Amino acid sequence: MSETNTSNDKRCESEIYEIRIQGHLQDRWAEWFDDLTISRESDGTTTLYGPIVDQAALQSILLKIGRLNLTLISVNRIELDANGES
Repeated sequence: MSETNTSNDKRCESEIYEIRIQGHLQDRWAEWFDDLTISRESDGTTTLYGPIVDQAALQSILLKIGRLNLTLISVNRIELDANGES
């Protein structure tokens, strides 16, 4: 019986998302948002970017945004090409 590395499997199966919210979040929130990359944009918004393993994890992040009373602007799944690039 062969063993598989589930962390690599999950990373390969993860979808990349870009979530935009109104206002600027500090980097200290990255861990709370499952270590998504936090980018503060010049238009006063924040972009959360990175892999999300499944729809339950996405819903969890969206619930956190709601609990913080942040304004959700958009949620986009990023299509990757065969090389894994957007």
